[in-house]
Amino acid sequence: MNEGLPITFIVFYCVGLVLYFTPSTHNLFILITPYTLVLVSAAVFSHHKGWSTKTIAVLTSIFILSIIIEIIGVATGKLFGVYAYGEGLGIKIENVPVIIGLNWVFLSYASNGIISRYTSKNVPIILGAASLMVIYDLLLEKAAPLIDMWMFSKNDPPINNYIAWFLLALIFNWAVQKFKINTNNRPARWLFFIQFSFFIILVIHNIYIKK
Repeated sequence: MNEGLPITFIVFYCVGLVLYFTPSTHNLFILITPYTLVLVSAAVFSHHKGWSTKTIAVLTSIFILSIIIEIIGVATGKLFGVYAYGEGLGIKIENVPVIIGLNWVFLSYASNGIISRYTSKNVPIILGAASLMVIYDLLLEKAAPLIDMWMFSKNDPPINNYIAWFLLALIFNWAVQKFKINTNNRPARWLFFIQFSFFIILVIHNIYIKK
């Protein structure tokens, strides 16, 4: 199943593209987005090697801390800039979707696993994974408004958004390395790049075709 899951993800996201680009099912795509994110994340973490109390504690801490920081960010506009979440990510706590915490967990876990394939040294892994997460966010910020995830007041996020992303990514990946969480998870790496490709298609369509 571990070998076949990436293919399943590819098919899954191709179906998502069809739903997104078909006018009659576009709203359905937005409606089911949070549930699909939970589903693919559950599939990824079902293939985690070596579940332990320590692993659960670290990932749960990332989940909770990221939501708290997002709540502060939305309320003050000082961490990431002035932005607001739409309806595309489902149930909210203090105007922040609960699933955003899962997104931070997945991105930290997957980016760490990708960089860990090329080096076993802590500092390069932490810096490399954090940088990879910022690259992902550069694209995600363009795609998010298209699927009603969130939007910044001035459309484009300010530079402090990316600085905050990088610092948080550093902290989360430091924790993963400090507590030696095993991120060698093939489906997680595949899902990271499949999602990245999915967002590229949405952004290209919006820039060069829709307009």
